[in-house]
Amino acid sequence: MKVEPGKYSKILPPPPVVLVSTLYGDVKNLAPYGMNMPISFEPPLFAFGVRENRDTYKNILDNGEFVVAVPGPEHIRAIDITAEAFPREVSEFEKAGFTPVESEIVMPYRVKECQSNLECRLEWIKRAGDHYIVVGRVVAASIADKFFKKEFTRLFIHPVYHVGSPKAEYAGKGPLLAPE
Repeated sequence: MKVEPGKYSKILPPPPVVLVSTLYGDVKNLAPYGMNMPISFEPPLFAFGVRENRDTYKNILDNGEFVVAVPGPEHIRAIDITAEAFPREVSEFEKAGFTPVESEIVMPYRVKECQSNLECRLEWIKRAGDHYIVVGRVVAASIADKFFKKEFTRLFIHPVYHVGSPKAEYAGKGPLLAPE
């Protein structure tokens, strides 16, 4: 079966949903992104795609820093809340019930409830069609203690995958997950 080139993403395995934390003054912004990936080990670089009208994009341009957090399946409802279009002056941390934790190096906050957090400094931004690719250098990384089992491994991380739009549908390691 042929697929329209513009629908290519529907026939690829989805990347995990990550939450990107930024700051707008004292406001702790948090938003979900499904277009993301590590792109280099040396130096350690992480990339995600964002539209220019998003607060995340504006905040990164203003501050040059962000945190990438990996939520688990138990956070699906909160992920959906962070996806809502709140005014820039509203904290999605508060609306979604996430706990901001001071980062070690960057100013934006880590997400306490998430499995892992990557603190990033902006490396570069480039327009790519209807999105911008934001690349950050990972300057600090942390993982929740319960996921560290004698050595670092991704086997214990339980990502959430956004697989359906416009209705939010999710998948993970196991059965299909959907918001209640």
